[in-house]
This record gives sequence, structure tokens and C-alpha cells, in this order.
Amino acid sequence: MDFIKELHSFKTIVEEGTFTKAAAKLNYAQSTVTNHIKKLEEELEVALFLEGKSNVLTLEGELLKQAVPGLIAQWEEVKEQLLNASNTVEYSLRMGIVPPYDMLILPELLHVFSHQYPKIKFEIMVGSTLALADALKENRIDFALCSLPHEDSFVYEELFQEEICCITSITNPLIIKELADLTGIHLYSSGGDCPALRNIEGYLDQCVPSLQWEYVSSSTTIPYLIEQTGFCGLVPRSIIDQTCAQVKILSLPLPNLRMTIGLLSKQSLTLFPNITKKFVFELKMRLLSL
Repeated sequence: MDFIKELHSFKTIVEEGTFTKAAAKLNYAQSTVTNHIKKLEEELEVALFLEGKSNVLTLEGELLKQAVPGLIAQWEEVKEQLLNASNTVEYSLRMGIVPPYDMLILPELLHVFSHQYPKIKFEIMVGSTLALADALKENRIDFALCSLPHEDSFVYEELFQEEICCITSITNPLIIKELADLTGIHLYSSGGDCPALRNIEGYLDQCVPSLQWEYVSSSTTIPYLIEQTGFCGLVPRSIIDQTCAQVKILSLPLPNLRMTIGLLSKQSLTLFPNITKKFVFELKMRLLSL
């Protein structure tokens, strides 16, 4: 629809400051952007920019500037509703997620969303924070629910902080009053790819050099290993709440036993298609209700 393209060109000119920069951002020839504005002015029967000053808006241009975001959003919403009503939405939603949230929230959410959008294709990657960050960089997924990686080249929206707990078998009489009580202890962790857990491991290594680390790729299996071995382990609280293994939480005297959980992407999620934004909204609601 040409009118919407014209509005997009106008909006981008306002954001970028010049016709040239707007054309580059939209991947249009500058003449295309110029023609869009010319047609828009003809359709509205007003001048949008001061004559001879392509970066200065007229009063009418200022009014349109305020209205454009709502007009574009309304059009996208109507278009999506019409497409969805005829069951013709074909879309690939690619996301990554760290365990155990894949099992806690995805089954029901995917079921509901698949009914609303019958032709949507889900591509779900379950992995560690660093593995998901690599997948984002390589454009194999579009966003991820994970912890915060050390890199600052991503957009990260923190949703909540999760407690990291030290657990052991219910038959283990160990009591930790000070870190020295961990001397010689075997400790399971999946922290090789989790920045928050790696920080805790580094601190413990400095304080208790004799710790025996046992690394497991999946944190959800750690409680079951502990149940059988009687060792200790570091796991997020959500895993303990969901496990059937017979384990207990030990008090660990550390200053910061929390990890952030949030949404990681290469650009703001507000710029994503409406279907993705709706999915993310539902994802957040389910997370916050856990």
C-alpha cells in the first residue's frame, strides 16, 4: 500500500534528519523517498517541509509527525487481524531458551499460539546463555530467554532475578557455616556456559581451592545425580522447585547468589513483527506468574 510506504518514508526522514539518510536506511533510491513525500503532500494537500529546507517541518508536518506512529501501528494491527482471520499467516518464529523454562512455559504457550496462528512455524533452540548468544550472532535465532552474557553488543531486557542455590541429598548431613566447610567437597555445576554461575565458581575457587568440580551439560539433571551420589551442586531455584529428586537446599555464605533472566536480542523487540511481540508478551505473562 503506497500510502503506508509514504508514511514510513516521512517517519524515517524525521528520525534520520535528511532525505539521504532516510533513503539509505530504507534501502531506497533518494528519488523514491522524494517521490513518496511529494505524493503524500499531494494526497494531504499540505506542505510537510519548509520550502528549501528539507529537514525543517511545517506546522502540518509537525502534526503528521505526532500521528504517524499510531497510523502505522493501526494499519499493521488491522492487516494482521485480517490475515489471521483467514488463517493465512505464514511466519517463522525463531527463539532460544535456557532450561528449565523450556519445560515450564513453552508447551502450553506453543499449543495456544499454534491454534491462534495455524501456519506459524516455531524454531526453538534450548541451550546455555553463551550458546544462545552465539546463535543470535549467527542469525540462527531472533531472540532468547536467558541470562545476561558478558558481551554488550546485544539488547537485553531483564525480567527478574533468580536465586542460585547450593543443594545436596537429603541424606547428606553437611552443614555449611563458612566456606571452609566445603573443603574437598564434590560440587556439580553447569556453569561453564553461564556467566553468573562462572562468577560464583571463580569466587569459590579462590576461597576453597580444594573444591572438586563436576561439570554437567544440563542443569536439570544435577538434582538426580546428587540424589544418587550425595554430592553438592549449584542450580537455579526454578529447577529445585520442579524436580522430583530428593534434595535439600544448603545455606551458602556468599554475597550474590542471583542470576538475571531476561530477553536477549540484536535489536529492540519493539521493532519485531506484531506476531513476535504478541508471543513475547504472552511469554512474559507466563514467566511472571511462575
